[in-house]
Amino acid sequence: MNSQILRVCDALATQFQEAQEKNTVRCIEVKVTGEQLVVNKVFQIQEGVKADSQWVSIQSECSTPSLLLFHITATNGPLKWIVVASVCDTLHVRDKMLYASARDCLKQQLGLAYFVGDVHTTDLTTLSYRDLESTMHNTTGPLSDREILLKEEALLERDLSVKTSAMNLLPFGMAAECNAELVAFTKETTASRWLSLRLVNEEVVLDKSIAITREDQVNEVADTEAPTFALYRLNHGAPTTCT
Repeated sequence: MNSQILRVCDALATQFQEAQEKNTVRCIEVKVTGEQLVVNKVFQIQEGVKADSQWVSIQSECSTPSLLLFHITATNGPLKWIVVASVCDTLHVRDKMLYASARDCLKQQLGLAYFVGDVHTTDLTTLSYRDLESTMHNTTGPLSDREILLKEEALLERDLSVKTSAMNLLPFGMAAECNAELVAFTKETTASRWLSLRLVNEEVVLDKSIAITREDQVNEVADTEAPTFALYRLNHGAPTTCT
């Protein structure tokens, strides 16, 4: 799934907008459901309870994986938001990829100006309130063009690093039939062949293995609807017939 199609649901957008207007919400817990970002829990600001104390309570009530939108006092006065991505190491690769990418989806769709920091953690209980504060960007003045560029580059490098790490932690397995077909594909040299593979439950499996007898046959066998890995060997010396 491409992270760009994750959409903030209407209920989350409404809840977030009301939080800006009333300043009564301390934290919103968000989950990825299907292709949407949805509200799981809302924690109201508790009168007489400091933000750092309430953060400890929120930590104990939230589950992983989740994205927490935490309302915090920014350095220039008004309340702003920090995104906390809580993603444990034992999750499937797909879930890690989703939650690593969903932070940008949230901020872009809810409004970048509302957010002053973000952080990723594999264990929410170890993330202190001081850690949250340390993620806040400098909001005392506008950034120069060079500062904006450096900030964007740093964010890009961080996201690429998170995604690469997630892929390396849990490598995909390969079905025996798929492995045998790949070996045969590398050994066969006299015929044109189309080989396509799919990812099913974090295992690479065989989709199609078809001998190509016409050059225009590729358009017929290629699946343009579902994600696949395709290998196509074209033997220019093989006879072809076109109809």
